[in-house]
Amino acid sequence: MIQSVTQGVLGTYRTQSIAERVARAEALRPGYRDHPVDVSAPAQRDAMVDLRASGIAGENYYHSLHNPPYHTKIDGSVPDLLLRAPLAERLKNVNTVLAQYGLELWVFDAWRPIAVQNYFHDHWMPAHLRHHDPSLEGAPLQAEVEKYWARGAPGGMIDPTSPPPHATGAAVDLTLRRIGGDALFMGSIFDDVTEISNTAHFETASDAMSFSAIEARDNRRMLFWVMDAASFANNPTEWWHFSLGDQMWARITGAEAAHYGPVPI
Repeated sequence: MIQSVTQGVLGTYRTQSIAERVARAEALRPGYRDHPVDVSAPAQRDAMVDLRASGIAGENYYHSLHNPPYHTKIDGSVPDLLLRAPLAERLKNVNTVLAQYGLELWVFDAWRPIAVQNYFHDHWMPAHLRHHDPSLEGAPLQAEVEKYWARGAPGGMIDPTSPPPHATGAAVDLTLRRIGGDALFMGSIFDDVTEISNTAHFETASDAMSFSAIEARDNRRMLFWVMDAASFANNPTEWWHFSLGDQMWARITGAEAAHYGPVPI
């Protein structure tokens, strides 16, 4: 029997603020690419699997034509949704919890080719920002870019001690949807590169805020806590981004070192 999301564990998650946890992650996130990576960790050998073969629904957003704000297939993108096998198992466990409520995960992106990362970091995002503020240059421009797009790898050669999160096979972009149906309302589209995508954006409004804002807040809480229960860490600037074992995860959780470097693909 399908439960209401206002009941059981999801009901608890919907009432549990994420503001403090996200604020802590925001404070820890700067400099995460300098966090140590244990390049000899056994986990480095963990296999990659396509999430759809593991029963996780999704479509690679960058390899689609239905992907606002781009509305085009991104050069260098792939149709795959690849993730480290142990993380895929954790997502299956998350789906087991969600299924009791008629919900499931929907994945936008997982492992990402470095060509795609470089394109958005080096070209698309700077151009987008300069279009709205032509005065942005240098360090201030890079700071704005890297709120949402991690530094890639010049020439395509990834530094094994400082890989972009999605190059590790340990980061995944996802949301919640009704099983086989529509995505839940999260208050922004995927890849909205403004503060509305900050995970705790709707936590600071008053109790008199709109029902739309309340629903977005509560759905983000459900996603945050159900992924937290599976040991994933959220990127505080993106409600959809979660990782386990990469540098951002290590920095936010206090792990001594990341145990995933770049995938040798």
